Amino acid sequence: MVRSHVSHEEKSQMDDQIISPPPHIIVFPSPLQRPINPIFDLAELLCLSGLDVTFLLIPYTHSLLLRHINIESRLNPYPNFRLHTISDGLPPDHSESNPTDLLLSLETLTKPLFRYLLTSGKLICDERGPVSCIISDGIMSFVYDVANEIQVPVISALTLSPSCLLHLSNLPNLTGAARVSDPTIGENHADSIIKHDLFHPFPKHLINQIQQLPQSHGLILNTFKALDASILSQIRSICPNLYAIGPIYKHLGFRQEAKRMTPLLNYSGVQNNDCLLWLNSQQPKSVLYVNIDNHSQLTRVQTFELWHGLVNSEKGFLWVRRPDSISVEGRIPAKLIKGTKEKGFIVDSASNNQVLAHKAIGGFLTDGDWDSTLQGIVEGVPMIYWPTSWDQRVNSKFMSKTWKLGMHMEERCDKNIIEKTIRDVMGSKGHELIENVHKMKKLTRKSVNIGGSSYAMLDNLVNNIISMHL
Repeated sequence: MVRSHVSHEEKSQMDDQIISPPPHIIVFPSPLQRPINPIFDLAELLCLSGLDVTFLLIPYTHSLLLRHINIESRLNPYPNFRLHTISDGLPPDHSESNPTDLLLSLETLTKPLFRYLLTSGKLICDERGPVSCIISDGIMSFVYDVANEIQVPVISALTLSPSCLLHLSNLPNLTGAARVSDPTIGENHADSIIKHDLFHPFPKHLINQIQQLPQSHGLILNTFKALDASILSQIRSICPNLYAIGPIYKHLGFRQEAKRMTPLLNYSGVQNNDCLLWLNSQQPKSVLYVNIDNHSQLTRVQTFELWHGLVNSEKGFLWVRRPDSISVEGRIPAKLIKGTKEKGFIVDSASNNQVLAHKAIGGFLTDGDWDSTLQGIVEGVPMIYWPTSWDQRVNSKFMSKTWKLGMHMEERCDKNIIEKTIRDVMGSKGHELIENVHKMKKLTRKSVNIGGSSYAMLDNLVNNIISMHL
């Protein structure tokens, strides 16, 4: 028999469920420019899952977003996505050239502003309720302090690779008896990679912050099970509630397509139709894509060594060479001008995703930052790693030694080494790399599709956030 009467209490509960706003999430990425890309994609994924998102930015990174992407068109499909700025206490024209100063300023000057933002009710409106969860870059430990005071759960999101995280978390134990084994590179070499940079204050600051990860209710990593399973199992000893939901940008694309949305251009570069037209005229797998996103300028000597190596390899090359990333003064050798006209194309910006997906691309020369590494894997492009920082060195060794998805190039800039490495990767020695990276490409796509590990992890993340809200 079907019951026709609904009690007053049941009706009230049903009405509350109907009008109650969804969970309201603050996403607070690192103020350093490069990690914002995957975190912005993560915020979009949460919006697609029906959550309300406030994306918190310092003025400098907010201005970068406005400069490099059309925010209005990017966010138009997401009425539940809102941008909000918070001061970092630094002059408006500062850059990320000194990350330590920036992070210390956040600890001292932004912390009280963050507390006020969460307790003043400024983020609450008719459409969205109080903040029910904070997703923050794991290196900003002041977020934990404020969240604990007001009893809001925090989920950390790190844009470091799992291998880098494991090494950093292990550094305080380097001289002790207890060690976390790392199958990726080898203990002695792994230690020397990071000890090389330990006298720089930024890694020290990172180490101190990462030790506080156990305070979080979970940890989001931009990777997937098939790539990092052995490392993820060890990271769970640091933070048991782990969400490996990567590659995030590919995940976003699949979910947008499932909802019949037009995937938007990822802002890891701006669209450059000239370079795409040039690529259309090249043979399949014949072009090396060169995009070294170093924050310090290449010297004149380094620039010309790299340039000579590209030209001497006699392979086609597309080189993204930002005006502020190199120092080229004086006369350019005629050989380089001639060789570039015949085989190369130089631009000041490009979209990594679009270029790497082009059929003409047969190799990728990168510094080895994690975002670029994942993009190369997703598109099945063998890589040449030319690292300059501790995290890039770890990624380079892991990808070249463990997975054999690319080749590690000597860090000293020598045109002969560059030429030889390009010939190896783009020639007969590249067959094994191509086979390996294509296998990983298939596993990547499987992970973000229905039934895949990353797909399931994202659903688990969203369900856990909803349960926190309830």
